[in-house]
Amino acid sequence: MTGLYLGETEDVLLTRKEASTELLRMGIRRSPATLAKIFSTRSDGPPCMHLGRTPYYPRRKLHDWARSQLTALRSSSSQPRRSGDWSPPRYREEARP
Repeated sequence: MTGLYLGETEDVLLTRKEASTELLRMGIRRSPATLAKIFSTRSDGPPCMHLGRTPYYPRRKLHDWARSQLTALRSSSSQPRRSGDWSPPRYREEARP
């Protein structure tokens, strides 16, 4: 991964291509071109910041955005879409009492 790394306290910043690959690992197919189009034409895409003309996606914000795209479980298309209550996965060290 060649993303921009600003330091220990900062999140890793992914290029658009890396963000696309990261989303694919999560099961969300968005090409770099689609991410660019979403950024320029809509306001519901993953948040990014720019260094000059190059966009960078903070990894944590990308994961948060991906979780926000999931709906709650439904058993029929006639049921209204509700946003899911998805919390980040707990790590094994945190799960132990």
